[in-house]
Amino acid sequence: MSATIITMEEFKTAAQQAELAARFVRRPVSMQVLWSESDAWAADQLLSFGEFEAQALAVAMAHAAGGYLKTKITVTFDDGKTYTARIDLAAGDELCFAHHCAAMLRHYETAEGREYYGSMGPDALALIEFVQGVDFGRAGQLIDEMEQTAALAVTLAKEQAAAQAAANEQAAKQAFNADIERLASAQEYAHLTRIGRAGAKEVAKNIRADLKKAWPAVKFSVRCERGGWSSSVRVSWTDGPTVAEVDALVNRYEGGRFNGMTDCYEHNASPFNEVFGYVDYLFTSRDRSPALDTLAKAVILQETGVAVTGDENQLIEGEFALTLMHRACYRIGITHTGYQLDGQPWTPASESEQPDMAPVTQLQPAPVDAAQTDALQAASIEPKPTFRAHRVADGWTVSISQGDQLHRFEGLQAHSFAEACRVAWALLMQTTPPDDDPDGGQPLPVAPVAEPVNQTMQGAEAPTPTRAALLGDYQGRVEAKRERLEGRAGKAQDESAGRHAAVRSILSWIVPGQPILVGHHSERRHRRDLARVDHHMGQAVALARKAEHLAQRAEAIGQGGIASDDPDALAQLQGKLAKREARQQAMKDANRAKRSTYQAWQLSNNGAEIRRLRQRIEQLRALHSAAPIEQAGQGWRMFEDDGRIQIHFDGKPAAALRQLCKGAGFVWSPSRCAWVRKVTARAVREARRLVGALPAED
Repeated sequence: MSATIITMEEFKTAAQQAELAARFVRRPVSMQVLWSESDAWAADQLLSFGEFEAQALAVAMAHAAGGYLKTKITVTFDDGKTYTARIDLAAGDELCFAHHCAAMLRHYETAEGREYYGSMGPDALALIEFVQGVDFGRAGQLIDEMEQTAALAVTLAKEQAAAQAAANEQAAKQAFNADIERLASAQEYAHLTRIGRAGAKEVAKNIRADLKKAWPAVKFSVRCERGGWSSSVRVSWTDGPTVAEVDALVNRYEGGRFNGMTDCYEHNASPFNEVFGYVDYLFTSRDRSPALDTLAKAVILQETGVAVTGDENQLIEGEFALTLMHRACYRIGITHTGYQLDGQPWTPASESEQPDMAPVTQLQPAPVDAAQTDALQAASIEPKPTFRAHRVADGWTVSISQGDQLHRFEGLQAHSFAEACRVAWALLMQTTPPDDDPDGGQPLPVAPVAEPVNQTMQGAEAPTPTRAALLGDYQGRVEAKRERLEGRAGKAQDESAGRHAAVRSILSWIVPGQPILVGHHSERRHRRDLARVDHHMGQAVALARKAEHLAQRAEAIGQGGIASDDPDALAQLQGKLAKREARQQAMKDANRAKRSTYQAWQLSNNGAEIRRLRQRIEQLRALHSAAPIEQAGQGWRMFEDDGRIQIHFDGKPAAALRQLCKGAGFVWSPSRCAWVRKVTARAVREARRLVGALPAED
């Protein structure tokens, strides 16, 4: 019997081989790719284990920038068993099937992994035992090297991505700055003010300029609001362009959007915003007039063949008529060129469907006979003049518009708006220079005036302006008052915030809960600081309430009804009356069809409102068509201008005269240096009564 002597190293190697032979009981032979997000394999493609592992490693290394490619495979082993799995191929994830199994076994060797697979039941533990018995050959031995190579590939991809992102950011920044420079000098935005990152008030001015340029005949209300850390602007108008058209113009002033998923506002200012400003939120609202409702009814009639009766419960093609009306109004636009439907020119089918308030079009002259034709050819007929005047220093500047002609006179000496207009008209009508003007220039009867641009009809009498011509720009007054209130509200809010900041500054030196140390040298200062905190907090709360009150007043400006000093008041009242009369007729028709559809009190109340509106229209028509007040006495003048009755005194009036003015409802206006009252029927009566009480001329 002979024995072979081996070394200890040979013994250990033999023991390891025996252990591996006992542990590995199967080897992968082939791989079937059921499907993959990679283009490297076709569906149900069959490959050998070595081919698939090499291709999978190449696919994973090429996908190092992030994400992974899902691939589902079925592995067949030499013992006839199969295993189906999904592997996620990426340099930062799984590199091949061998790496997939190695990662599974590594996780199982941790305490967390053992707990996880133990909780999954016997099948999960059987899978671990199955994978532990797989011999991956050389692929299993090279896993560490593959992971190191993949880590380098991921690092390189991240560096390249960071460099590319930096280059893209730099290019985007350069393009952004170039756009800012281009917009700052663009002629198409010459009507806008370059304000940069200014407040909502300045942005509102730019929005007004944009809207005026796009739709000069439409009156828009643009109001700015402040709330906390956000700013917003509300745009409202009646009829005119559609909401979509206005949104397309004004939405570029919005500097971001609110993300409801994160409950945060995401700022995304554009180059346009950096030049012309932006706000956080923009809201648009379009009001409907009876004219727009008439057009909407015409659209519904053309598209459905059913007329809208005015019944609130009327159904047309399964929908309420009011819903269809609202939808049709949203589609209709009214511009100076005519009507538009869905952005295309549109005309109602019949003249009966034309609303009372049609778009502004060129009027055609009425037919005349031969004698009238000769008279018109013999004389130059000009349109009715329009007067505008304002006080400059010690004189008046008057502009007279007639058709396409504009005549401007400066430095006129007059006591009132009406007198200045008559003087300007007399200068315009004068044809021959005076004898004391050897140069043959324009006559100067009152003061140096500018030479008029053109001459008009000769020998005409100066028209006497009516009260309606002196009402001025009502919308401008409303917007100016709203802006003043908003400015005061913002100032009060800022002062309130300053008081709060002062409180925080004082309390920063006092430890929370620190009692007053009686008898200590800090007692007096501690008590003084607490008193200051109490005072500042009281002032902060009062200022915050004042800001809220002023903001509410600003929001209510122009919403309180139809003002007598509004030049468009008659048109607004007539529209309101037409709507009430239409509702009255609709209620009567409904009651004829079915008794007691509307109660008697509804008809009587609506009828009373109709009578009130008719009476108001008559009163307002008489008020606007009457001649304005123009009186003078010893040391005082009374006249109308800009929708106000004004009393100018040569100096400060006596206490008795001031009391008379107050008793007649007049208040002192520092900006006008006069006692003023808004033009109403009662104000006119009080003013005429006051004239009799003021000192008369000698």
